[in-house]
Amino acid sequence: MHRFSKKQIRQQNLLALAIVALFLVVGVCVHGYFNYSLTPVNKNSQKTKKVIIPRNSTDQQVSTILKRQDLVRSRYVFYYYLQTHKTNGVKAGTFTLKQSQSVPEITVRLQENRHAKKH
Repeated sequence: MHRFSKKQIRQQNLLALAIVALFLVVGVCVHGYFNYSLTPVNKNSQKTKKVIIPRNSTDQQVSTILKRQDLVRSRYVFYYYLQTHKTNGVKAGTFTLKQSQSVPEITVRLQENRHAKKH
């Protein structure tokens, strides 16, 4: 039977601790990036943009449209947010949105479709 020396045990413990610390740091960074990506692109902007969401658009297509219009920071985070917070689905239509709106605000607007024109 092989016995580990104190030095080997200490090295293994340090390696395990380093791996756990690395995962924690990566997790905190991912969480911070995700939260940052939910914030408005430009909180001071009052300029409106017309966005057309075609019928039968997938959530990925909607995410790409919003990113191209510079209304969201990350299309991937917006897509993930839609998947985890979808209640009524994104409606087709023409929407007036602002860069000062956060991802949750944009999502609510796209799901309510109160002011959208049908396409």
